[in-house]
Amino acid sequence: MKNILLMVPRMNIGGAETYTYQLAILLKEQGYGVVVASGGGKLATRLKQSGIPQVFLPMRFSTGLSAWLLKRIVKKYHIDIIHANSGAAGITAVKYKQKYRDIPVIYTAHGNMTDKELATIIHCDKIICVSKFLETELTERRGYPADKFTTIYTGINTAMYSPFSVEGISRAELNIPEQAFTMVLVARMKNLRNKGHQVMLNVLSQYSESKAWHLIIVGKGKALSKFKDEVNKLGLQDRVHCVGHQTDVASYVMPADVVVLPSYFETFGLALAEGMAMGKPGVAFNVGGCGEVIQDGKTGFIVPYGDCELFK
Repeated sequence: MKNILLMVPRMNIGGAETYTYQLAILLKEQGYGVVVASGGGKLATRLKQSGIPQVFLPMRFSTGLSAWLLKRIVKKYHIDIIHANSGAAGITAVKYKQKYRDIPVIYTAHGNMTDKELATIIHCDKIICVSKFLETELTERRGYPADKFTTIYTGINTAMYSPFSVEGISRAELNIPEQAFTMVLVARMKNLRNKGHQVMLNVLSQYSESKAWHLIIVGKGKALSKFKDEVNKLGLQDRVHCVGHQTDVASYVMPADVVVLPSYFETFGLALAEGMAMGKPGVAFNVGGCGEVIQDGKTGFIVPYGDCELFK
């Protein structure tokens, strides 16, 4: 049996974090020994409760210190393979590989990387891209060696994301009328631009067709208070429902009619794929890998970036 160490800087809501969480569970079910190293978070707590060991690793504080700490972790848990997610995790794993032990290291690129990050991460044994868009960007456009990269789309655990396996939060619990057209946006709120939170406020406030629409916001971040201020200024407090960070995301997707992700950039768009697995059409701008997730006009709609009129 192989023992696999999964690494990610934190374990709260987010694409890389959700991916790591689900991968840990599925690998364990397939008989692998699984350990997760992170900075902690609600998803780490849930994995620990399911019997998957969690170790603290301050990758965002210091990749060098974290690489040194990996010596003890790898030895204690008899790790055979390291699978890193996000820049800090990849850099930490490569530093350990180069300085302490030449262990196989796989890196999954959930987003684009700077040349400074890639100068280290390129020394991983294999780099997985979550979309063809990203693989093309790194190899054909930026000239990195093609044999280092492969595309593997992020899988969806249909036991968690299914129209049949999730009871979901009722609309009544969220104060949403049963017949109201309802959207859901699942994303970390770093600012109001990156994931399109401001776009959704514009859609809800500027068009007559959307005056009765509702929006569920799943996630939080440093821009949450600013977002709520904007909601109040626009008089949308009865139609925008902020539910904060949720580990049971599927329950909050269930009451919606569509999943929206009007991001400035998306490497893949995991929230779209999760919603579509639950039978919810996806709507997104034509950025990054969104067009690989949504079949325009069949499973959802792809809209030219920034076109709020067409997005609605």
